[in-house]
Amino acid sequence: TPFDSLIVAAGAQQSYFGNDHFAEFAPGMKTIDDALELRGRILGAFEQAELSDDQEERDRLMTFVVVGAGPTGVELAGQIAELADRTLDGAFRNIDPRDARVILLDAAPAVLPPMGEKLGKKAAARLEKLGVEIQLNAMVTDVDNDGLTVKEKDGTTRRIEAQCKVWSAGVQGSPLGKQLADQSGTETDRAGRVIVEPDLTVKGHPNVFVVGDLMLVKDVPGMAQGAIQGATYAAKQIKATLKGEDPAQRQPFKYFDKGSMATVSRFNAVAKVGKLEFSGFFAWLMWLALHLYYLVGYRSRITTVISWFVTFLGRGRAQMASTEQQVFARLAIEQLNSLEARGVTRTDDDDQRAKAAG
Repeated sequence: TPFDSLIVAAGAQQSYFGNDHFAEFAPGMKTIDDALELRGRILGAFEQAELSDDQEERDRLMTFVVVGAGPTGVELAGQIAELADRTLDGAFRNIDPRDARVILLDAAPAVLPPMGEKLGKKAAARLEKLGVEIQLNAMVTDVDNDGLTVKEKDGTTRRIEAQCKVWSAGVQGSPLGKQLADQSGTETDRAGRVIVEPDLTVKGHPNVFVVGDLMLVKDVPGMAQGAIQGATYAAKQIKATLKGEDPAQRQPFKYFDKGSMATVSRFNAVAKVGKLEFSGFFAWLMWLALHLYYLVGYRSRITTVISWFVTFLGRGRAQMASTEQQVFARLAIEQLNSLEARGVTRTDDDDQRAKAAG
């Protein structure tokens, strides 16, 4: 397809560091479908525990492991702990959700390493107050349906029995990045991100921009603000080119760090803006204000505020409805792809069944 300018913003996907089979048992959370599937897995684990008479099986079902102590992992661990302690309180007859065990694992020696030691310790203290077990310097070496194997810093290994595992330990660029690099003669890093020119274009192709998680630019983190600034810059360069300006005269992309923040739990967050560091309720208000600012339209902002108000002051029971539809759809698609890989022809009926499952 002919084009005048192209912006490649294919994003990233979960990285299992060469252990892609982990994905079946420890899904990540990069899409809405991932989030819905994860909610179904978490609530389903409690429901299965309610029906089990075996205490050992109950313990396994009510153990939740989050791999990766970055912003996503910290928020997930905090939310699961609050779900068990607050939202599900009194929802079951045979189990007490507050007995759930939530574990946050990371091979690194600290929580939230990019945000510094002080904020990392504050986030860890808040999680521990919620009952989250933080296990650092612990590398996951294997994951299966019933749990995972962890290797300690001293080389010893141990087993954690857990029904629900969530992976938030890393990301890698979309496969499209490798295809783009191969066809354009440029390179990617180990995470599959495309090495771009100072103006965010592919080497030798001044009309092809790469932005977001798929671009590799020094000192630009893989966060929303980097993607937003990169997209704005690319749009301005395309407009300038349409006006007749020479691409060779472009000013290089300059990233402005507006700070970073992460929610830990309800009414609690950590934030870093320049040299200033905030934590607790004030940082949480900053997080809310920032997200409202980037919503489009006053109606969206008002609706969001009302939704937050109901969620934060209530128990969120309305959001407990879950479905295994995402799980069934993913398994159906994986089965079809497996058949295709073995040379079995897919039929129209197969495609219709997969579409119906999704």
